[in-house]
Amino acid sequence: MNLPLKHITAEEFAVWAATQELGRFELIDGVVVTMNAERSKHGLVKLNAAIALRGALQQSGLQGQVYGDGMAVTIADRLVHEPDAVVRLGAPLPDDAVLVTDPFIVVDVLSPSTGPVDTSVKLINYFKLPSVNHYLVLDTRTQSVLHYFLGADGTPQMKLVESGVIELGHAALTLRLADMFE
Repeated sequence: MNLPLKHITAEEFAVWAATQELGRFELIDGVVVTMNAERSKHGLVKLNAAIALRGALQQSGLQGQVYGDGMAVTIADRLVHEPDAVVRLGAPLPDDAVLVTDPFIVVDVLSPSTGPVDTSVKLINYFKLPSVNHYLVLDTRTQSVLHYFLGADGTPQMKLVESGVIELGHAALTLRLADMFE
């Protein structure tokens, strides 16, 4: 794996990332950053979240896709994050796409090294995208979710969910907390 030595754009990052066989990466201010290895619990919870989101999307009748690990979200020309799961609405992306520019729901599972970034920098960055309506930050230790969502006035709001159901903006689009922490 050879990291690019110059500042690159999101488009250049997508081309480069598609050639990498191992690792997860983000683009911060045009610089490729390697993400830390994950722990077993982290991997299980993010898989459960993607599966639960797919089930919720199918039950809702809305057209869209759920992507697990590997799809990156373009925030700006030199800023790309790779969340643990993404839901986008509408027609499917092309089969060879590696970037999502219009996520509706973004999910990150907290880890000791990324927790402060997930609940500050990434929170701000994701809500810069007009399509983002929900940002779910899952805490494996407490089996709870920080649910950030757009309020009626268009500003991000936060709700701590420790049990029950998370309402995701459409009456038919709901997510059971227990399904993510099985």
